[in-house]
Amino acid sequence: MEKRCAKAASVAGETKSLPNIHAKIAEGESIRVVAFGSSSTEGTGFLPKSEIFASVLGRELSKELLTPVEVINKGKGGDTISKMIARMESDVIAQKPDLVVWQLGVNDVLQMEGVEGAISQMKAAIDTLRAHGLPVVLVDLQVAPMVDRDKDTPVMQAAIEKEGARAGVLHFHRQALMRRMIETGDSTMDDLVLKDGLHMSRLGHLCTGELLAHQIAKSSLEVRVSTR
Repeated sequence: MEKRCAKAASVAGETKSLPNIHAKIAEGESIRVVAFGSSSTEGTGFLPKSEIFASVLGRELSKELLTPVEVINKGKGGDTISKMIARMESDVIAQKPDLVVWQLGVNDVLQMEGVEGAISQMKAAIDTLRAHGLPVVLVDLQVAPMVDRDKDTPVMQAAIEKEGARAGVLHFHRQALMRRMIETGDSTMDDLVLKDGLHMSRLGHLCTGELLAHQIAKSSLEVRVSTR
């Protein structure tokens, strides 16, 4: 793991049991992940597809689990939560994944005046995914000048944090990870964010992908302990 990423690992996210993936690993079966989101997931023309976090996630998770991992990239640049929900049936549920990595919230913050409606839609969508038996990892907002100065950012962040505490839902703390890297002096904003003031750099994607893979792998290997 890249040293700068590893030094910030403690804030990236807690583990939570993923029994369905644990069972597939035990049987030697491959794992299917849908990466669902906006431009952070789809990637932009500034970086090769192999360097965006969804691609890094697939490579690193396969190494950690010692089993094949297929990541289906269903990111679409500019999508808000409502636009993602409109394609959730075809792009997520119909793919029959073992895990959904949902990167969300940035475009709602940037494009809307107030995000309460988007938050309600997010909650309902998570209920739908859980009703289909799909565990979810929520990837929150990135640190970036355009995002940091928006008044709706703290509201969306708090909502993602709350949903990430639910059963069957994990939370990957992308914002906290990037902020820690800057605060410790190991990286600068320019190291992590492109000159457009919004999208992650290669290093931002690398750290997100590596540490997300580590969180999922640890969660997949946890065995739920009976309390009887």
